[in-house]
Order: sequence, then structure tokens, then C-alpha cells
Amino acid sequence: MVHLLADVESTIALSKGIMLGVAFAAAALGLALLGAQYMKALGRNPEAGKTANAIIIIAAMIEVTALLAFLLGAFLF
Repeated sequence: MVHLLADVESTIALSKGIMLGVAFAAAALGLALLGAQYMKALGRNPEAGKTANAIIIIAAMIEVTALLAFLLGAFLF
């Protein structure tokens, strides 16, 4: 393990992998929670379907966060 971290190239690759893994996992978790709560709200109150536009915008913001993390990881080092 010490020899793995001694090489700069492998340390950069490891840090990119961790960064992208955390970013994508957080984005997936955020989308899952958003979808679950929206479906729960629709089940309780069918009139909540009028807020679909806001839900789509929030989901797009979550996806943009994951995309920015990918671009940062691809071009940072």
C-alpha cells in the first residue's frame, strides 16, 4: 500500500476515482430520494402532480452537479 501511494500518477488516479465515485453515488442517492419523496407525495395528494416542473428542474440540478464533478475529475490533473 505504501508503494502504491508513493507513485504520484497512481495517487492522482486513486484520488480521481474516489472523487468521481463519491460524486456519482451522491447524485444517484439524491435522485433516488427525490423520486421516492415525489411518489410518496403523489400517493397522498394527487394534486401534487402540478409541481412536476419544479421536480424536473431539481433533478436536472442534481445531474449537473454530477456532470461538473466528472468534468472536474477529467480535466483537473
